[in-house]
Amino acid sequence: MGAQFKDQVIIVTGAGDGIGRAAAEGFAAEGGVVVVVDVKGVETTVAGIEATGGRAIAAPLDVRDAPGWSRLVDDLVAKFGTIDVLVNNAGVAVPGDTAADVTEEIWDRIMDINAKGVWLGMRAVLPTMRKAGKGKICNVASTAAHIGLRDAAAYCASKGAVLALTRQAGVQYAPENIQINSVSPGTTMTGLQRDVTEAQRATFLTLTPINRFAQSIEVARTILFLCSEGSSFVTASDLSVDGGMVAL
Repeated sequence: MGAQFKDQVIIVTGAGDGIGRAAAEGFAAEGGVVVVVDVKGVETTVAGIEATGGRAIAAPLDVRDAPGWSRLVDDLVAKFGTIDVLVNNAGVAVPGDTAADVTEEIWDRIMDINAKGVWLGMRAVLPTMRKAGKGKICNVASTAAHIGLRDAAAYCASKGAVLALTRQAGVQYAPENIQINSVSPGTTMTGLQRDVTEAQRATFLTLTPINRFAQSIEVARTILFLCSEGSSFVTASDLSVDGGMVAL
């Protein structure tokens, strides 16, 4: 195990599976105390981390729950005194999401989880980070924030909002030594792929010059970089981990 994040308190949302789980495991392997946030799978992620000697805390939470965010942050500050890192990774996609066909209910669900959930997490931790005079936030956007993906109207809109919020907040809090960045994964082999049609998946592959999809660990490594001292002069930026998709 390394020590890059030794004793740092790190919240990772959507950490019950996929990119979030891989990031949580990576932070724990580097000495962090990882707070595993998700609506399911948190105990499995925590058990896996503890089995390898890492430290993790299960925090079942729907990222749309503003009072829940407040309680979580209050509990962590009471126990540890600070929060060093927030990774806003939780997200959802729904098949058949077009501007003409998506229902208002599905639109609101996607926007609330993917965009509002990111803002609620940032709003909850920023006062503590500002008081400490330091902090790192990494928001998980998507190639969908950069290009128009078919059948993904609300998803593209939500990830575009994440990208814009990252840029604004990154500029806003840069003078206070808080670096806020985002990562934009291409198609990644996670549980979210259950909600992607075969036609969409085939199209994504033709749009990926590297000619394969990403593994969760490949995106997680970039998240760890953006939350490390190695990114001390990087803020309000987005890093694409997409096999060259956006460059086409």
